[in-house]
Amino acid sequence: MKVAVVGVGGVGGYLAYKLIKCGVDVDILATKKTNEVIKKEGLKVIDVDKEEVVFPKVGLRGVYDVIFVTTKSYHLDEVLKEIKGHYNKNTRIVPILNGVEHFEKFKNLDAKIVKACIYILSNKIKINIIHKKTPLFYLCVEDDEVLRKIFEGCDLKVKFSKEIKRDIWKKYLFIATFATLQSYYQKPTGWIMEKKRDEVERFLDEVLRIAKEEGVDLEGEKAKVIKQALNIPYESKMSMQIDFEKNSKTEVDNITGYLAKRSKLIEKYYKRFIE
Repeated sequence: MKVAVVGVGGVGGYLAYKLIKCGVDVDILATKKTNEVIKKEGLKVIDVDKEEVVFPKVGLRGVYDVIFVTTKSYHLDEVLKEIKGHYNKNTRIVPILNGVEHFEKFKNLDAKIVKACIYILSNKIKINIIHKKTPLFYLCVEDDEVLRKIFEGCDLKVKFSKEIKRDIWKKYLFIATFATLQSYYQKPTGWIMEKKRDEVERFLDEVLRIAKEEGVDLEGEKAKVIKQALNIPYESKMSMQIDFEKNSKTEVDNITGYLAKRSKLIEKYYKRFIE
């Protein structure tokens, strides 16, 4: 089977690396500069304390069985142009992005859209170097026979979900809360939990309310999110905070903006970001 990974950041770079190691035929597509560096030097992955370099094929060619889209949400219009001509009605297009609203961008494509979300602490530290900081990797993907074949025999934790909407909202509950509060205060997870615990709980309650309005009951998930936040490294940062610190473009519209339309509490944070 032919697989493409579009976007070679913390998620896409690591996913491409692991699929290549599992013997999957993988092409990657990133920015022109990133493509050139990877062609010459390879893609280096630091997996906790293990380092390895792989040389994926660069550029899209032909029609794919599966296309994983792992870019930032603000690149999606460009990505949709890039992948045009590389899929057909049997192709599985798998967007793995933060948030819930981005799936609307894919709804008119003549391909099968397979929804997914991922739990991973991984960042691009140089143009062709990915650092996965902890053993955490958990891909939750809508149950699909083609995706099952792709990951068959691969040493990755993958859940083939029958309730993918709920699973995506569970991830969104965590990422929206901590990406927003970390970016607002410019502080890592540990500080947020230590100094702003009440605020975390109010924010979680708002996301839970909005999820319920969308038909997703996340009863019991609040306690799990708090436990998860207490157990990850103190200095952990969401990619949105890292982007703010670099004065780079951020996913604030996709992550916080969607909720701000539905909540006065969350609108307060969003207005600060866009001022």
